[in-house]
Amino acid sequence: MSTTVDLPEHLVSLLKTSKYVHLATASKDCIPNVSLMNYTYVLPHKAFHEEGSNSHYVIFATSKSTQKYKNIIANPSVSLLIHDWVTAKKLSLRKTSVSNTPVPDSNDSEEQPSRLLNLLQELNQSELSQMSATLSGTATVIDPSSEESDYYEKQLLRVNPDANCYIKGDDNVIIKVKILDAKISDSENRTSYYT
Repeated sequence: MSTTVDLPEHLVSLLKTSKYVHLATASKDCIPNVSLMNYTYVLPHKAFHEEGSNSHYVIFATSKSTQKYKNIIANPSVSLLIHDWVTAKKLSLRKTSVSNTPVPDSNDSEEQPSRLLNLLQELNQSELSQMSATLSGTATVIDPSSEESDYYEKQLLRVNPDANCYIKGDDNVIIKVKILDAKISDSENRTSYYT
């Protein structure tokens, strides 16, 4: 299997803008586990101290007590699923959103739209695309006391400010997934492979 993969621009764009990715891990006995994860995508030239590398990474954090962590320690081969069933330039639930606007009380004189209302309004103006991508990769646990861990933690917090409790903590570690290949399918059942 190739050590670097050339990802198409539409997949890179999706990785940069989506809020969540589904992470599939398996134990040493091949028992699967799937988790919905906040993440950040790292382009080759933005990777920690990897000059000249063409590797793409997905970075996330997890507690050492989770099944996904135990699986990654036993079996570092992982799979990621990401999709753009609905896309919009400024969709409320995207990474750039830090809104925690509550649903207004009936006593409020100045009505504020809820996050759900914002989302529904933006969905009406959204462009439907319907692409999904399955990425295969190798996961590495980053030493929590390293500069690399600090580097990626800051990136995770910058793009996921509402996920602080999943990223910071004495028991949490940063996981780096090196993308090895990708399979992209669209709503017309056309599939493309990138290795």
